[in-house]
Amino acid sequence: MNKNALLETNLIWKIHSTDNRYFYVVIDEKIIILRINNFPEEPMFTIIDGLNIFDIEDKPIGWTFEE
Repeated sequence: MNKNALLETNLIWKIHSTDNRYFYVVIDEKIIILRINNFPEEPMFTIIDGLNIFDIEDKPIGWTFEE
């Protein structure tokens, strides 16, 4: 999934079981990682999708976080 498609998709991110800075979602049997960074010194989030890594500053409207 490319960056724009990921940002436009409604997703429910699940919290990592041992590190609450990380969330994940499974799309097409592939795990995508969301890291919460040290904001405001760094971008708010980093997306890790295999070898594709990119930062975003704001949470997309369609994203929610599982508690």
